[in-house]
Amino acid sequence: MMSCHSICLLAQSGQQSFEAIEFSLPGSAGGMLLLIAGLIALFGLAVRTSLRDSRFLKRGWRIALLLPRLAVLALLVAILINPSRRTQTSRTEQSRVGVLLDTSLSMAYPAAESESSGDASDEPVTRLNAVMDTFIDSELIQELSETHVVSVYAFDSALKGPQAVVSKGEVRFADELTADVTESAEPESAESLWSQVLVAQGAETRLGEALHELTGQMAGRTLSGIVVVSDGQSNVGLDPMLARQRAERSETRLITVGLGSPEPQANVWVAGIQAPADVHRGDPFDVTAIIQSNGAKAMSGTVELYEQSASGDGSDRRKVTEEPFAVDADGLPVPVRFSRQLNVPGEYAYIVKANLDATGSPELTLEDNQRQCRVEVTDRRIKVLVISSGPMREYRFVRNTLFRHTGIDSDVWLQTITGNDTGMVSQEATTLLTDFPETAADLAKYNVIVAFDPDWERLTEEQRGFLNRWVERDAGGLIAVAGELHTPRLAEEADSLREVSVLYPVVLNRLLSELRISQGADEAWPVVLTPEGRTSEFLKIADATGNASTDLWETFDGIYRSYPVRSVRDGAVVLASYGNPRARTQNGAPPFLATQFYGAGRTFFVGSAETWRLRSISPEGHQRFWTSLIREAGQGSRQRGNPRGLLLIDRTTASPGQPVTIEARLYDPRMEPLQTETVPMSIVDSEGRPVAVPDRLRNQALQTGRYSAVFRPLRPGNYRVAVPIPDTTDVLQANIEVALSNLESEHSEQDVDMLTELVRDTGGSYLPLADCKSKLADLLPDRSELVVTDEQLVTLWDRAWLMYSLIALLGIEWVLRRAVRLS
Repeated sequence: MMSCHSICLLAQSGQQSFEAIEFSLPGSAGGMLLLIAGLIALFGLAVRTSLRDSRFLKRGWRIALLLPRLAVLALLVAILINPSRRTQTSRTEQSRVGVLLDTSLSMAYPAAESESSGDASDEPVTRLNAVMDTFIDSELIQELSETHVVSVYAFDSALKGPQAVVSKGEVRFADELTADVTESAEPESAESLWSQVLVAQGAETRLGEALHELTGQMAGRTLSGIVVVSDGQSNVGLDPMLARQRAERSETRLITVGLGSPEPQANVWVAGIQAPADVHRGDPFDVTAIIQSNGAKAMSGTVELYEQSASGDGSDRRKVTEEPFAVDADGLPVPVRFSRQLNVPGEYAYIVKANLDATGSPELTLEDNQRQCRVEVTDRRIKVLVISSGPMREYRFVRNTLFRHTGIDSDVWLQTITGNDTGMVSQEATTLLTDFPETAADLAKYNVIVAFDPDWERLTEEQRGFLNRWVERDAGGLIAVAGELHTPRLAEEADSLREVSVLYPVVLNRLLSELRISQGADEAWPVVLTPEGRTSEFLKIADATGNASTDLWETFDGIYRSYPVRSVRDGAVVLASYGNPRARTQNGAPPFLATQFYGAGRTFFVGSAETWRLRSISPEGHQRFWTSLIREAGQGSRQRGNPRGLLLIDRTTASPGQPVTIEARLYDPRMEPLQTETVPMSIVDSEGRPVAVPDRLRNQALQTGRYSAVFRPLRPGNYRVAVPIPDTTDVLQANIEVALSNLESEHSEQDVDMLTELVRDTGGSYLPLADCKSKLADLLPDRSELVVTDEQLVTLWDRAWLMYSLIALLGIEWVLRRAVRLS
């Protein structure tokens, strides 16, 4: 089809309007010729037919009969060419540009490689400060806004924005956009708002996801391009090349602006700090700092240890000692240990601070060189119940060790003793029992049970039930030592003794014959710590000089047998295995020491009663193994403090913004689950300031007595969570350490190759930050275009008069033909 136009343009307020009369005519020359030929033939046929029919009439009558017919044909031709009036209003859609700014923590690092200067007050310009200077202070964005509408987005762990929109020099920030305010900000307030947009705070960089999402939002014909301002390090999430492919498919021009030095800059950080949550007064313990580097080169320095009261403001902080460290260019973590022993009960805070030796250039950042932990030194005694099927050697050594320890109260149930024998038997214990505790309340006073090859069938079904609940609900700790007398019986009767067997972190082998065949007793075989075992502080044993280390297990002669197991339960962890090759199964070396969390409690399995052989290294080594193992098993119960409440934190170490689930299990005075909608909670940061949200725990649906809330810490530091137990003066407490992630500092250099590859086949280019002022505008062409906002099409022939005219003309012709007696 072809249209003929009569155009009227009106330019007003950026809008254009026009009117056009259009006809539906053939679009080609051949079609037009055929139309004209057809019309000539039609009209010629009409004239010839009319004149032939009226050849006997006078000339006037012949013309009178011909004219109505020709008029009808003319009206039909008018309908055929379909005359229409088109009215169209359009406006100019301004060209658009997206600016995507990296606001991860690496943007707080120097914009270029720092050089050593004699003036310590000369702080390097950060990458975001350089962005502020290049894009805002130099009015580069205002210059771009004269041609384009510039939308500024930020990203780190997620895309944020638009944070600001700039058009014709006017700036609208995110809060103004929400309120639909169009006035531009005053210069002073604009600078303040820009500083709020450009804040390095993200613990990770998801460049691929942010660019992929932004391309989907902005792609279109008027998009001139997206400018990505970043160091190019994408450490989490979608591969940036997938975002490049989307930009290429949608014909979106990408321009990357690189920040930071392309060369790695030296940086070390404290990747972690390990220390027991609580120790008994006088017990030795270690504070271990884990030092890591970004692998730029081999580095060395010192780690300082500071001590202060946990509840103070730091005024009593004192330096305890310092230790050297050295990290290789591979960047692998290095532990630095400090040994401590305190005799004064209280809660102490330990701060470790890493200092890099002078290397000619300052460290990339000092924000991650320090971490803190808390240790509670208490004179509370752990209540331990020792159960043994007989007076075996392991039992005697452990019994004596616990009885002499100042931080442990131990009761003993030697199952070979009956009630009639108690007067004639002496055992090193606070109380000598002749039966298992008869009620749940009697059992609740114990923190840990150590069971040497016990005869669990001596317990009634009710006692086995509240033993299971004591571990699951009351956070009790169970250490089960396997033996050859009753452990096989437990394996055979696992179903009938299920409430006990599920407490073992391993599935025991049912056949005693396999124990005798596979376990030779002619020589000792080593106990080999697994990687999980080597990192467990409580598995450190001590030599005769008092030095404690997990490396001492390598000097241990070993044991002669370990009870065979069929498998390890889901969620259980093997800490040590038995090195006898004859005992290996299809699952590998059999576990000698394994552990699992069962509900709120923790249980351990020891493969044989032969750890007394550790005394060949030193008696202190055997004693430390058992006292540390008991403290680890009873940690949940001891932290609980009051049997009417238990406070659980799903993670004790978190990053800023990471959710932490806090759960409290509370009971009324009858030890029944507490029934109320909410319970109060308080959270205090390391500076003593209360955190307002959340301030209450809410009852979980369908779980009476369980209350939970989600806490999102915003700043690094140590937080103390406190939940009072209703109707008591006791308070449940827990600590949360919030530390910055190391993702940003591991690779902080500018990835020029990635930024260059990101713009390939998109029509864009890579620019160093210094070239933006002179080259960026030329890379962003004006993509403004007219966009139709309103359009109306009115058919001109579709009128009532046209139909009446056709009827009238046909009627006139019929009357005239009747008047002259033509059929």
